[in-house]
Amino acid sequence: MKYRPIIAIADENNEDIVNDYLIQLNEESLSSLDAKTHRLFIQKAFDLLNVTPLNKLQDYTELTILINGEERTKRYEIIKPLGVMPIYELRYAMNENEHLRFTFFPFSYKEIESYIFVKVFKKTLIPPVNETNKMRDLTYQMFLKVLKNPKLYLEGEE
Repeated sequence: MKYRPIIAIADENNEDIVNDYLIQLNEESLSSLDAKTHRLFIQKAFDLLNVTPLNKLQDYTELTILINGEERTKRYEIIKPLGVMPIYELRYAMNENEHLRFTFFPFSYKEIESYIFVKVFKKTLIPPVNETNKMRDLTYQMFLKVLKNPKLYLEGEE
């Protein structure tokens, strides 16, 4: 079983919005059962992504968490390619209206395969908000920057 680290990098505005979001969710999870549930499911999805090939997560996958002694399960397509290779989204439905998306790309550097996360955003049905194409394109631009200078983005050095 191959382990692929997950790395969040600063975006085109030099903001590490993925880590910022996860830190905020972690803080909210201390006082909110909903936030704790979301955090545990998202962590489970990240854990699965660390050790499962991308193509296996594009089928329906079951995630089960234990919260307050009770099992909760979701079954859905965790990973979806976004039509511009090599950009993908990690998917999580917060509720029937809000769908959380993290955009990322696989990247190999110094013989280590990892997943580089760039963006996090919410899609909503009501009102209809879908920034998928915009976030995909911004993530692709960051992919090109990392490809050009991986040492800067992955080690913080020129």
